[in-house]
Amino acid sequence: MSFESFVALRYLAASRKTAHVALISTISVLGLAVGVAALVIALSLLSGFQDRIRAQMAERSPHLTVSPERGAALPDPERVRAAMASVPGVLAVEPVVEGRGWISSAAGGAAMPVRYRNATAGSLETSAGPEPAVLVAAPIAFRIGIGAGDRVRLTSSRARLSPIGPIPVSVVLRVADVGRRGALEKAPEVEVPESVARNLSGQAAGARAFEGRLADPSGAERAARDLARRLGAGYRIETWRDRNAPLSFALRLEKLVMFATVALIILVAAFNVVSNLALLVVEKKRDLGVFTTMGAAPRSLGRIYLVLGASIGGIGTTAGLALGVAASVVLDRFRLVPLPADVYVFTHVPFAVHPRDVLLVAVFAFGTAIAAALLPARAAARIAPGEAVELSR
Repeated sequence: MSFESFVALRYLAASRKTAHVALISTISVLGLAVGVAALVIALSLLSGFQDRIRAQMAERSPHLTVSPERGAALPDPERVRAAMASVPGVLAVEPVVEGRGWISSAAGGAAMPVRYRNATAGSLETSAGPEPAVLVAAPIAFRIGIGAGDRVRLTSSRARLSPIGPIPVSVVLRVADVGRRGALEKAPEVEVPESVARNLSGQAAGARAFEGRLADPSGAERAARDLARRLGAGYRIETWRDRNAPLSFALRLEKLVMFATVALIILVAAFNVVSNLALLVVEKKRDLGVFTTMGAAPRSLGRIYLVLGASIGGIGTTAGLALGVAASVVLDRFRLVPLPADVYVFTHVPFAVHPRDVLLVAVFAFGTAIAAALLPARAAARIAPGEAVELSR
């Protein structure tokens, strides 16, 4: 053990005998521990919500989307389909056939403009009756007054020629279900079978884009790079992260703001560390003078208080991390903060402890404690031996 560490630990242990020094030391450690615990809990809360939101984004968005850089349709759709299917990890590839039109009840009534597209495989059950099935978003169904089992008329914006002139293309469908979309789900208002979508849009073959789903959504960027090498130029490849980039940026900004706000508690605790060490400098001036006359260098005297600051910072940071991590795990495991299920997407407030966040908090808190010890350490290094002995009389 070095000379500086030995003296610093002796001072830290001996401070218990001096009531006011012991009180300030305890307040410094507790203030730092509370700040660290609050920051860990706040980041765990945000991480819990953001992990759930990202999971929903990955679940409700296509993991890969290939569209032409120019034009409304892919120039070689079969090549795109084959290339996407050959990428490792791709589970399914679906064409995108969509358009705009108007929907109304088959019994009559006002029509509403909607965006329709072909339904993904397995999401649309065949309806009972001669009409094809259709999925309608809840807001649209509410406004035109329809429900599951009702018949609707979907009219395309495309017209076709007839003996009496151009007439709009329309089809009668039976509502298989009314979809209650989540806030993060970017789905069209109406989903129809692919054959109906092609009839309404006039796109008999091909597609305006292809969407793929991956076994592991986290590998979307790697799969996109692989697909770009296979297809070459002329195609726009987007991942589910690209499609939700504004929301992802908002989540990162929210976490940064929360860290900066709650970290102010740690900065306040650092002022207590400064006052504690400054008081120790005054209390131990005679000792510092003796050490100097015995040959101790000024840098060694400064290192004593740096070690003291590191000791206080280490104890407070460790205690705060243990408290914050334990509280976050217990709150999440036992779901101690419930949420009304009819209002929020989650039934309870989720907490998620990320090792990277814990490490960031530990480095920031410990670094702040060390920085707070610099000023008292410099003051101790500047004390002259004669001044120390004179002031101690």
